[in-house]
Formats: sequence, C-alpha cells, structure tokens
Amino acid sequence: MTLSVPPARLTSPTNLSRQEARWRSDVVHVTALDVHVDVTGAVDAGTTGFPVSSTLHLVARQDVEGLWADFLGESVDRVVLDGAAVPVAWDGARVGLPALAAGEHEVVIQAVGRYSNSGQGLHRLTDPVDGATYLYTHFEPSDARRAWPCLDQPDLRARLRLTVTHPAGWTVLGNGTVATTRQVGAAVVSGLSTTEPLPTYLTALAAGPWHRVTGTWVPAAPTAPVPLSWSCRSSLAAHLDADELLDLTGRGLSLYERTYTYPYPWGSYDCVLVPEYNIGAMENPGCVTFSEDAYLFRGPATRAQHAGRANTLLHEMCHMWFGDLVTPRWWEDTWLKESFADYTGTWAEEQLGYAEAWVAFASSRKLWAYQEDTRPDTTHPVVATVHDVEAARQAFDGITYAKGASVLKQLVAYVGQERFLAAANTWFAEHAFGNGELSEFLETLTHASGRDMSAWAHAWLRTSGPSYLSSTTQVHDARVARLTVRQEGVDLSTGRDVLRPHTLVVGLYSLDPSGALVRTHRLPVTLTGREAEVAGAVGLDVPDLVLVNDEDLTYAVVRPDARSLATARTHLADLADPLARSLLWSMLHNLVRDGLLEAEAFVDTVLRQADDTTEAATLATLLSQALQAATRYAGGGSAALVARLVGDDQGGAPARGCWGLLRASAPGSDAQLVRARAWLSAAGQAGLAGEGTAVAGRVRRLLDGALSGLELTADLRWRALTALARLDAVTDEELSAQLEADPGALGVTRHLQASSSRPRREVKEAVLARLLEDRTLGNDHVDALVAAFGVDAHRGLTAPLTTRYLAALEGIWSTRSQEIATRLVTGLFPAAGDADDLRAVRRWLADHEQAPPALRRLVLKSYDDLDRAVRVRDAASRRSADA
Repeated sequence: MTLSVPPARLTSPTNLSRQEARWRSDVVHVTALDVHVDVTGAVDAGTTGFPVSSTLHLVARQDVEGLWADFLGESVDRVVLDGAAVPVAWDGARVGLPALAAGEHEVVIQAVGRYSNSGQGLHRLTDPVDGATYLYTHFEPSDARRAWPCLDQPDLRARLRLTVTHPAGWTVLGNGTVATTRQVGAAVVSGLSTTEPLPTYLTALAAGPWHRVTGTWVPAAPTAPVPLSWSCRSSLAAHLDADELLDLTGRGLSLYERTYTYPYPWGSYDCVLVPEYNIGAMENPGCVTFSEDAYLFRGPATRAQHAGRANTLLHEMCHMWFGDLVTPRWWEDTWLKESFADYTGTWAEEQLGYAEAWVAFASSRKLWAYQEDTRPDTTHPVVATVHDVEAARQAFDGITYAKGASVLKQLVAYVGQERFLAAANTWFAEHAFGNGELSEFLETLTHASGRDMSAWAHAWLRTSGPSYLSSTTQVHDARVARLTVRQEGVDLSTGRDVLRPHTLVVGLYSLDPSGALVRTHRLPVTLTGREAEVAGAVGLDVPDLVLVNDEDLTYAVVRPDARSLATARTHLADLADPLARSLLWSMLHNLVRDGLLEAEAFVDTVLRQADDTTEAATLATLLSQALQAATRYAGGGSAALVARLVGDDQGGAPARGCWGLLRASAPGSDAQLVRARAWLSAAGQAGLAGEGTAVAGRVRRLLDGALSGLELTADLRWRALTALARLDAVTDEELSAQLEADPGALGVTRHLQASSSRPRREVKEAVLARLLEDRTLGNDHVDALVAAFGVDAHRGLTAPLTTRYLAALEGIWSTRSQEIATRLVTGLFPAAGDADDLRAVRRWLADHEQAPPALRRLVLKSYDDLDRAVRVRDAASRRSADA
C-alpha cells in the first residue's frame, strides 16, 4: 500500500491548517491518552518546567508517514514506539513519529512542559497573600499541547486517564474524579478516573490548596447521584458564596435534565474559580473553570451581576451537551457549541427566575454582535471559514456567540421550541461522544421540523452583516391606513444584497392619560421578502411609537421613523417594559455609531431618560456607551459632553449631570453602585473637559464617604484611585496604602494599573516599553498596563508613540503567545486616534500584506472602528460649522 503523507505545513511552526488536521484524522484514530504530570516543583518560583509523560494509543487506518504529535514545552527527552526507543525529532512544536504500519500502536513521549503566565496551557499563580501556588489549565482551541504531548485537534477524541504527582495537601480536580491516591516520599500521586472520549481542548487539570465546598445533585432519572463542588483560592474562602452557587448548579442540571432526553453524561460536576483567567469560563466536562475576578464577588454585587454569573454558569452547563457530548469537527462550526450555549444559557437563566435575562442579552450581547458584524473588513458568516488554529482563536467573537444566539432565537420562533428540542435530542443520541458538522445538524433539524432548512440556513448562517429593518406608517384621519415593515441588507463579505426570513413582532406604543408609554397592540409579522404589510394595524389609532422587532425575536438593526425616534428620546423613562426599553436604547446607540444621531443627543437622552428604574445591566451599558459617545463619536462638543458626564446639577434636575444623578440615587441601591462605577470611569477622562481639579475633589468626597449607603469596597477604592491617577491627583503613598490594605493578586494588579496611569509623557513611554519588552508579564498585568496606557483623555501623550507600536506589531506576533499578542495588538491600538492615525495604520496594512492573516485581521478590526469614529466625528463637526 502507498504511504499516506501529510499536506504541506504552514510557515508558522506553531500553526495547524485545516488540511493538515483533516489528513491526520483521516489516517489515525486515538483510542486513549494516558498522561502523567509531575507538578511537585511548581511551588518553587524558579522552576519553569514540569516533567510530563504522554502515552498515546493509536490506530493507523493505513500505512502512514509524516505523522506527528503536538507539544510546546521546554524539551522532549524520549520517544518510545511500540516498546522501542526511537530518535527524538522535535522542532519545538511537533514531535515527529516514524512511519507507521496500519494497525494499533503505542507511543510514549516523555517531556518537560513549561508553566504558563498567559492563561494558555498550564497556568501557575503564587498567591501574594499566603504564598500558596495554584495551577489550572486552559486549552481552547489548541493549547493542550502546551501542557502535554497529544494530537491536538477537536475531531481526535480519546479516553483520558490523568495521573498527577503533587505536593501533599493539594486538591486535584479534572475531568474525572480522583480514583486512587498514594504517598511517594513527600509527594502524593493522584490518579483520576478514565473519562469518556474527549477532544484534547476539553481535557483539564486544576491543582493546589483550593478551598472546596461540596454538594450533591440527585437526578430525577434512576441514576447515581452526581457529586458537585465549587472551589476557590484559600485566601478568598470568605467570599465564596457556595450555597447560592451549589443551589444554582443543581437547579440548572435539573432544568437541563427536563429539557434534554440525554442524561447528564460526565459523572461529576466540579467548578473552580481561577485567577488571571483569559476568558469568563470554560466548559471542561466535569471540571468547569470560571474567572474569579468576574464571578467571585468580594463586596456588594448588583442583581445584574448575580444574573450574569447565572447566565455564564448555565452557558457552560449547556456545553456539557452542545460542544462536549457532541463536538464540532473543526472550528468553522464553532457556532454548533457557542451559539447554542449563548442562546440556551440565556433561556435557562430566564427559566430559573431571572426575568431580565433577555433584557441584558439585548443591551449588551447583541451590542457586541452588531459591532463585530458591521466591520466591513473582518465580519464573517456565523459559519465562518477557518483555515488554521490561529484563525480559530479569533472565531470566538460576537458573531459566533451573540449573533449566533440571536439567530437561534429566530430559529426557535421560526420552527417552534418543541421541534428545536426534538432536533437537539436526536443530535445528542446520534452523535454522543463524537463529532458533528453543519450539514448533519441541518439534516436532523429538517427531519424534526418537517421543513427544508437549507434556504433558511444559507440566509442566516452563510451570509454576513446584519439586516436593517424599518417601518413606514401612512395615516388617514388620525388612524393607520397602512403600516409596512421593510428590510434591507448587504452581505459585507460579497457585496451582494441579502434578504432573510424574519419571524417577528411589531409593537405599537402610545402614551396613556397618566403619561406612561404602553404597548397597545402586539402584531406578529412574517417577513420573507423586501417588505410586508402589517394588516392588523389598519384602522388603529396612530401610535406614538412603532417598535419593529418587539420582544427581540430576530437579529436586525432597527431604523425608527421620525415620530418613534422623537418619542423614544423624550419618553423612554415612561416605558415600563424593560425589554422594550433595552431594544430602544440599542436602536439609539446603533444610530450614533452609524452617524445618524448626534453623540450630544444620545448623551442627553441617557442623562434624561436612563433613570434608576432602568434594569441594572442596561444602565451600566448605557453609561459606558455615553462616555464612549462623548470621547470618540462627538465632534467639537466632546469636552462639553465629558463635562456633563462628570458634572453636578446643571440648571436643575432635567439637565442633571452624572454626579448629581449619582447623589440622587437611593442609598444602597443597585443603581447607586452602577452609577458610582460608571462615574469613576468618566472621572478619569475629566482632563478632556478641563475639569480635573473639580472632579478630583468629588472623587475624594466619594472616598470620604459622602455618598450614604455606598460601601467603599476595595474595588471602588481602586476605581477612585485610578481615576485620581489619570488626573495626576494621587500620591505614591496613597496607592501603597491601598495595596497594603488589599495585598492579594487583584490588589497587586490594580496597584500596577493605577500607578501607571498618570498623564505624563515619561510614564506612557515607560509603560509602552515594558509591554513591548517584558516577557515575564502575565495576562492580568498586560491588561492593567494596556488600560493605563490607552486612556482616551491622554491621547495627546500617546499619539507620538503610534509609529513605535506599528513597527513592533510583527515582532509581537512572532515572539509572544497568541493570547498575550492579541491583547497587545488590540489594546495598544490608537482607538481614540484621528485621521493621522488612520493614515499611519493604512500605510502599515499596505506595507505588510504578507503579515500573518490573524494579525492583519486584528489590526483591520481596530482600523474599521477608528475609521467609523473619525467619519462620524468629522460629519458632526461639518454640521456644526454649517450651522
């Protein structure tokens, strides 16, 4: 038989192409992966690596040459094939294997891995509070190779048996439960139970002296109870609200048990709150990891924060089926897990008592989707084209998550919840512990729904850019003579017009005698072509506001008619329905980004209409959007807008500034806490308005306890001190005193950010130099320094450094991990820049056409945002000059 050989390798030694992955899964199957990792040296900060041994049980489907295992570490010391040692052939990324005959083989690779500080691979943190060392893994999309040798791609699933040698007193958590332990000298060897077949990116390990609280979930089905746990660092044990988390975990599992016919497949459910995490959470089966910064509350937390945590928990739990039980074959079908988890997590959150779940989704998640989907150079269909794993890392974006979830919400409206769940349950049964792809899911959905889903899927999943919906009302004798809904859309990837099928609701709203804005009519509409008449509206009183896509059933940017826009701008506070409010706020923000509503008008509307009854997540989003509108989208009036956002009462309550609104909030309320955080963010930008001295005085009043009911937690104190640092109004002694009061890892990070935030040229130059040159920086410290460098109000200081940033881009990409490189490329981009910056970036793009595609895509995304902001600002300035 002719030997099968792999396709040509990519230029980047650490990259993996789709073609190579497809070849490898065609020629070999992995039945089991036995990993033994020794982390006893982790407690020594000077020890950079750890011994690891992987035993791969392979089945070659034919004679094959050129096969390799993936490994990024310090060394590969020995390779044994079928009991015989073979020469080590390792190039720093791949361990070459000798030619294999068809049949079963055992490969043992003994190596030394490298501890990580980037959140990729096996991450290590030494807690500055008690000196304890903690380890955890994060592997998506292809970083299992940073911890142990493996065949690192999603369609090569294998049963994992993990053995860990570790210091005594440590807790070890992973995909399986600890099945055996034995003492070896001063160390302990813990053997975890063998798992069901897993892709490598879902294998997991967390080890350290965790504070762990356990519980049990008893399924309704006659199966064994499922052990549960939540863990965090021991120094944070007092903040772990384990009762709430265990209760929510159990209720979530019960909900999914009622929803899915396939029982929970992973035996145990451990959750670990980990430090310095790159993302919010990761769905490792049986060992879910969560960001402690985001989800371990160390002080008062709003209901919206609790709801957001519940959403993330339920998102990851959905993955136990969508993504873990059935995994996409390759990363172009990432939507088959992330879109489904984003949609289902929000649905489940609502089912478990958070009625505002879809409100927060509409105000924040869809904002992310709209921003990504309107970037002409980098948007992509929900089902993206992913040529390699560097591109795969960038596929985890607002389109894959939030647009995909919105499309699934539209799908449920289109086919019905029961048919959608029938398709899901068939999908699980037919593909359990295996892989699947779009065509297979569509076949399942077509059978379950009784509808040919190919046209629907092409319109929604194979095209890019949002639909734009608008309405036109014709009036006769103060009644509706005709109401028409119209759609437009251009596939930004091809330039062709695209019309999508929309199942939606049109809401008619009017002011009642008490002044409340209420929905008078709910009118379902099916829009399959360019326009549709809303027959049910004919003869009705003319509404004050027409809300297209009421209830948020579809994914589209809504353009209001003039009457509806005027009503929204003056009566949003009179609208009780929080989802309708959120949709209208989203509509207004999209108008600002598209240059169809002045930034001044949006900020004014936020100050007048976003009252304290606004749902907390929506209020937080709005205050952030108002600040960005003032600093990046306003024309010549930017300084005046910032002054309003940091100001006190200006001419009475109707024109009250954010400080006045904060002082008027009910003591101890969620609104007070949301407004305090937002105001401190704005306060740091007060230099744009020449208000630094006055605002610094208000910050100090806040720190002195002037706001009754506002608990001055470490978080708020750091926010206040960072604002003062941005105004150059804080001393080193004050920052050191706060670090002494909050000496944990987060306190160290916040101190670094605050002490690096002063508006001085030498500070900005030093921060940039450290970011570009210091390879020891972990991801949290990179984020802190990036935030300190890129303050919008300091743009005059950082503008001369754009040239140095651009010159460093390719070096950043080639010498840093992709995670750290991504943070540097996006975080140091001159996002608050001007036309000169646009020209400089445009020149870089023209001169670096051969730069890695993933790097160019990151630069293009930021370029598109800056181009949009400059165009909006310039148009506003021209209108102001003409007036």
